[in-house]
Amino acid sequence: MPILLVQIALILILVRCAYRVIRMFQAARQDWLEILFQVAVFIVALWLLID
Repeated sequence: MPILLVQIALILILVRCAYRVIRMFQAARQDWLEILFQVAVFIVALWLLID
């Protein structure tokens, strides 16, 4: 049960990060540090999910 909850949480993190990056690219002015942070969180969450 706990493993399933962690996997669901990681999937939610991936979806939210992808959504935030897409929204940031649509903005008139991009905050590159925030975009890089969201991409880094996405990569770490994906790595933990695959592992």
